[in-house]
Amino acid sequence: MSWARKILEECLRVEEDERLLVLTDPEMEELAREVFEAADCDRSLMVVEPRERHGEEPPGPAAAAMREADAVVALTSWSITHTRARKEACEAGARVASMPGATRGMLERAVDVDYGRLRRRARELSELLTEASEAELVTGDGARLYLDLSDRDGIPDDGDLREPGAFGNLPAGEAFVAPIEDSAEGELVIDGSVAPDGLLDEPVRLEVSGGRVVDASGPDDLEFLRLIEEAEGGDVVCELGIGVNPGAKLRGNPLEDEKALGTVHVGFGDNSTFGGENESEVHLDAVITDFELYLDGEKVAPP
Repeated sequence: MSWARKILEECLRVEEDERLLVLTDPEMEELAREVFEAADCDRSLMVVEPRERHGEEPPGPAAAAMREADAVVALTSWSITHTRARKEACEAGARVASMPGATRGMLERAVDVDYGRLRRRARELSELLTEASEAELVTGDGARLYLDLSDRDGIPDDGDLREPGAFGNLPAGEAFVAPIEDSAEGELVIDGSVAPDGLLDEPVRLEVSGGRVVDASGPDDLEFLRLIEEAEGGDVVCELGIGVNPGAKLRGNPLEDEKALGTVHVGFGDNSTFGGENESEVHLDAVITDFELYLDGEKVAPP
């Protein structure tokens, strides 16, 4: 089964009598057309001008079309995840799959996977995150970061977008949670990739206190570090996630990197859309490959 049919059948389960909207822009139109051609239903392809930043609203006609659709596939160069249009579409019952900046290689590697196995692992880890009171993340040369997870629910990002109102990014494959916003204490060494810069040539080291980054060292030209310092709420530790997708690889795109099996990621900035209380114009993921993760003292990753 092709990656396009996997999205339509395994993830969204689009039926013949449903309305599908494929939303795209000129940079992503070639991939979007493959999804459009693979669909066997009442389908529409809408090409819009790309937005200037992630989270910027799509044009009004696109937002209206999203609300009218049963299923939406957004293959766009910018992310619609934190837009009002996406939220209103889901509230109206649309099932939405968002793939900002996806590449053909990414889709072929990380979408055409065994979803039964992926879902079992993502749900198992999300339950452990829900049950845990504390996480300890050991990275790099023994740096330790402690996070309070009390009363926060773990969420499985497992590619199951079959229920009305469901939303998720594809490729899928992680379990994640929003830690208590003022709880993070310790140090973190990031050796994989950071958003929006991509793969790291040298590690980034962060010191965290009271849930916020208080000191940082790493390459001077990283947009990641600039945004943590300058964006309001961008210095807040907002997410802990564990990758479970065996097809995903570390390529410098956070959409794929954070899903890779054998990685963990820590997010900074907004978590208001998945159970947290911090609002920010940014959500910055930092992917780590050299780590050990403990929940209430029990090691849970890497496998």
